[in-house]
Amino acid sequence: MLNKLSNSKFLIPAMAILAMLATSAGFYISVKQSQQSQQAVSNIEGLFWPNPKQINEFSVLDQDGNGFGLNQIKGKWSFIFFGYSHCPDVCPVTMSVMADSYKELVGDNNDLQLIFASVDPERDTPEILSQYVSYFNPDFIGLGGTNEMITSLTGQIGVAYYLNNENQAEDYLVDHSASIFLIDPLGRMVGKLSPPHEKNKIIQQFTTIKNFINEQS
Repeated sequence: MLNKLSNSKFLIPAMAILAMLATSAGFYISVKQSQQSQQAVSNIEGLFWPNPKQINEFSVLDQDGNGFGLNQIKGKWSFIFFGYSHCPDVCPVTMSVMADSYKELVGDNNDLQLIFASVDPERDTPEILSQYVSYFNPDFIGLGGTNEMITSLTGQIGVAYYLNNENQAEDYLVDHSASIFLIDPLGRMVGKLSPPHEKNKIIQQFTTIKNFINEQS
């Protein structure tokens, strides 16, 4: 009996120590995995993670005059670029690069769409938007409507723009972002592609971000 009691006196502390070691090892592994995950995220340029912004319902018009909202971006990967058809430089250059990138990506990504959202809807009527986006690619989508409609989208994404039309001139310019925003099939803004834009860079960023998001599912 004394022998059993003596053994139990050492056994209980030993088990407690082993339990503490196991807990510490588990905590260390968890921390290490978290650090590795954060390291992977920090290495992905333009990625918004772990808290991507969820896009809520919005209402605009596409280039055919049809309603376009959250349902039209869910289920697809969407590039969204905000500009205007009278833009003399940034917009045509960006759209040309996006057209080249889209041609290479769409073969392996049939759930991909490119959206040109006008920040100058008074001049960018559906007819003008249709001509503009189809010039770069007939699959591209142009969005417009009223200023209130456009704000329902720009306000959520955080896009600032300014119309320089104080003098009511017809050829006024618009200050706007040159970034391209990436929305995933769940309607989350998961990335931003910053200028300067180049085809291979866009393809690499999109592929990396898409693969990362798919791994989190």
